[in-house]
Amino acid sequence: MSTNDPIRVLVLEEFRLRAADVDGAAARIVADTPRGIEPAIPLLTSIEDRRDVATIRALRAGESTEGNAVQHAALDPLVSKWAPPKHYGARIAEHSQSPPSSFRLAVTESGINAGPPAVGRDVTGGDPATSRAVGLVWIGAPVGTHAGLLVLVGNYDAGPTAEGDPSDWPLPMSRDLGVRIYENNRA
Repeated sequence: MSTNDPIRVLVLEEFRLRAADVDGAAARIVADTPRGIEPAIPLLTSIEDRRDVATIRALRAGESTEGNAVQHAALDPLVSKWAPPKHYGARIAEHSQSPPSSFRLAVTESGINAGPPAVGRDVTGGDPATSRAVGLVWIGAPVGTHAGLLVLVGNYDAGPTAEGDPSDWPLPMSRDLGVRIYENNRA
């Protein structure tokens, strides 16, 4: 990763499919769409309702924040509702050389982002049986407001896991708390 040209903006697009993507058609469209400089993140699916999905991309200086018209046209027959894209200023945007095998995304519009950035802490401890290696961390604060946060984590899985197990999250987060949680479909 070039430190001379850091990731500046994270663009989140959330939309609702007409039906859950059980055959992977929407996921294939997202995977087959050309991207920018940063590696592509697969289609992310809500852990609460499999029809709610999201895409996220990271942009460096000079890359357009405009949506991908080809991808939108291909997805449009599968989509019942598009939400306006949301832009986040990158607070942390790091990844390893090898791409992660699974992703989890948490998004909220609540919470205040004023004040100094959080100080890093050592996360090497913990139970090795329950921890997973992290290969990507993107954290963004919404552009134009002081409330909200986006967190994307990419992990390395030993193999396929059970799909959509919300108990894998460290806290019982849900819409009741104003948090939307997505993961890539590993089925």
